[in-house]
Amino acid sequence: MKNFTQTIDSALNPLRSFSENWASPALDLGIRLYMANIFFNSGWLKFQKLLNEGWDAFLVPFQEYHPIPGFPAEFAAPMATGAEIVLSVLLAFGLFGRLAAGGLLAMTIVIQYLVPAEYGIMNQIHYFWMFLFMVILFKGPGRFSLDALLVKCARS
Repeated sequence: MKNFTQTIDSALNPLRSFSENWASPALDLGIRLYMANIFFNSGWLKFQKLLNEGWDAFLVPFQEYHPIPGFPAEFAAPMATGAEIVLSVLLAFGLFGRLAAGGLLAMTIVIQYLVPAEYGIMNQIHYFWMFLFMVILFKGPGRFSLDALLVKCARS
C-alpha cells in the first residue's frame, strides 16, 4: 500500500509544479486585475465627473448618496477618488501589492459597514471583494508582479 501511495504522490509532482509555478501566479494576477478594474473604473468615473461637471457635482455622491460619517464630502471625495485610482494601478502592476490591497480592503470595509444602510450601497459582493483583497494581503501579489521582480533584482 505504501508503494501505491508513493507512486500516486510521485505522479502528482508535475501537476504540483505546474500549479506552483504557473497556475497559482496566474490566479494571483487574475485576482489583482479583476479587483483593480472595479476600483479604477469607479475612481475614473468620479474623476470624469469632476472634470466634466465641476467640484459641486463631484461632491454630490459623498453628500447625498453615500456620505461617510465623520468625513466631510470636501475631504472624502478627493481622497476616495485618488485612492481608488492610485491603489488600483499599484494593485494591477503588483507594485506595493499588499499596501494597495490593504487600502482597497479598508475602502470596501468603509463602504460595507460605515456608510449608513439606508443609503443602499451595502452589497453581498463586498464580502467577496474583501476575501479577494485578503488573499493578496496575506499571500502577496504573486510571481507575476513588480514586487516579485524587485525582490528578484535585489537578491541578484
